[in-house]
Amino acid sequence: MCSCGLWLILLITLLPGCASLVQKGGEVLDGSAFAEKTLAVYRVAGASEKTAIEVRELGLKDGGKILEISNGAWPGFTLRGSMPETDGSIYLTEARFLSSHTRGWNEFTMDIIGGAIFQNPGPAVAILRMTGEVERVEISSGRIRLKSDYITGSAAVTPLRNRRERITALVEWMNEQLSLNRETPAFVDIGEFEGYWKRRLFPELVLAKNRPAEYSVNNAEWKKDDGVNWNLGYTENLFPEGLWEYRNSGAMLRDWEEALPWIFMEYSWNTIIGSFNNTILQKIK
Repeated sequence: MCSCGLWLILLITLLPGCASLVQKGGEVLDGSAFAEKTLAVYRVAGASEKTAIEVRELGLKDGGKILEISNGAWPGFTLRGSMPETDGSIYLTEARFLSSHTRGWNEFTMDIIGGAIFQNPGPAVAILRMTGEVERVEISSGRIRLKSDYITGSAAVTPLRNRRERITALVEWMNEQLSLNRETPAFVDIGEFEGYWKRRLFPELVLAKNRPAEYSVNNAEWKKDDGVNWNLGYTENLFPEGLWEYRNSGAMLRDWEEALPWIFMEYSWNTIIGSFNNTILQKIK
């Protein structure tokens, strides 16, 4: 057999493997998958993998170290930071998040500023401490999948940043309910979060008996958008003017349907960061 035939057979044999390397989970492989190597994995002893706080030490090709911090109660969310010092100091630089929905997903990296300390008092034990607030800056990269559309690069960053501006405004209003003597509880379960806020944000979409006291159809004006008749009086009674068009246009509902885990993450930011503080972990790898 000629050398060309041998090369053809070899190529056909390797194709399935090549395909899995070139593209995995919708990602085109650019070599970055090999830039980090897991050096150690730590997890809260006895905790379920689905809810446990976990810390991974990642080694870089240049000899540097990255720490990746996650909490199973908030899937798809990780903090990442560099470890340039030998005393365990961590400079947090990124928050990574993947938010899926029935029609696709939002994935992004957000620049952050913060610090933590990761120390090993024993050979198989570690302690994680947060050294202050972790400030969110802006989304620096991301990808969007919506039905058959797949958006990457700068084309994805702009709509992701715009969506985050809207989500941030909504979450600020949610938190401001405290100053109005309205309860704004902390949640660790997205189902409870959805059940509590959906009836307040979109009473038009829930049973009449579940609507909040502020909702009334008496002498109400209506605006139909995206198949929903929005009660304009309720909007103006409950929300600040800056959110009126956001709700009445249906954009708030679209964000809710396409980015609920993201909204929950932004709402729970301080709770998530606080959950990492003073955590004792056991080395499992």
